[in-house]
Amino acid sequence: MARLRVLLVFLALVLGAAPMRADEAEEAYRRGQALLEAGKLVEAARAFERVLELAERALGPDDPRLAVDLNNLGEVYRRLGRLDEAAQLLQRAIRLDEAAGGRSPALAVSLNNLGLVRLSQGRLAEAETLFNRSLELLERTLGADHPDVARALVNLAQLELRRGEHASARERLERAARIARASLGPRDPTARAIETALAELRGERSVARAETTAPPSTATPPPSAPARASERSRTAPVAAAEGGALAAAEGAAPSGTFRLHLGSIRDADRLEQEWRRLVARHPQLAALSLQPAQKVEIPGKGTFWRVIAGPLKSRSEAAELCAKIASAGDPCTVLGR
Repeated sequence: MARLRVLLVFLALVLGAAPMRADEAEEAYRRGQALLEAGKLVEAARAFERVLELAERALGPDDPRLAVDLNNLGEVYRRLGRLDEAAQLLQRAIRLDEAAGGRSPALAVSLNNLGLVRLSQGRLAEAETLFNRSLELLERTLGADHPDVARALVNLAQLELRRGEHASARERLERAARIARASLGPRDPTARAIETALAELRGERSVARAETTAPPSTATPPPSAPARASERSRTAPVAAAEGGALAAAEGAAPSGTFRLHLGSIRDADRLEQEWRRLVARHPQLAALSLQPAQKVEIPGKGTFWRVIAGPLKSRSEAAELCAKIASAGDPCTVLGR
């Protein structure tokens, strides 16, 4: 799964054990994981759908352990732009977590992920409520200086930047950076990504994206369903806000048209050269065209030009290609509606 280009936030959701035959579900999970790491989101979704189906068959529809598989599939749907379906899965996960007591980091996972879906839908008030509930749970159960708290603060900062609340977002990122440095160390990729986002925000107050980001992560959890009684407990990740702490500006685009933001450069005369470099590195881009660059003025740093490719007909197609580019370590954000 991808992060600060897509900053993945890992919050532990510990699984219990279920006495059942594991082979088919484990195979489906591992296939889904491999496809996800390869950026093949459509195929990964099918694999995780199978994992969830097997989990429901083994555990029943109301077992709290299903929340892990609901979160996994919900995150893949979110990345595909299937936001309504992702929301339904995550709402169900929240109900299961709440039925199990609702006072653990497990519920924070589901709240955070649904918050990211609402953020993608532009439903900022709902996203804020969900993110705040998640953060409160994490602080109460893991402590105020846990690295998962730092990661949750990044999501809230992104929401505040979407609203233009730069001062509040900066305070969130400063706290997140302090926690990450102390708990993870200054060389940790997540800590470095937060520092990069904070540096960008301090240097500019209008551009909503950190151009330099940490490499993407591809970790994802095993399924809950096939766990045997003898197997150890496992953990599941929380998805993170796309674009990291500084969210990508969508930009204007015709209805139904999607484009890819592939980073920014200082010299407009080098756009064609940069485009050729990117196509050589990512041959899938050859089917697209270099779009008119967006000029961005950053106070104290100068003028930048955004490298944009397109068009693509659907968000799912754009998201899948973007995930492949991000998995290779390059910035990529889907633009358009």
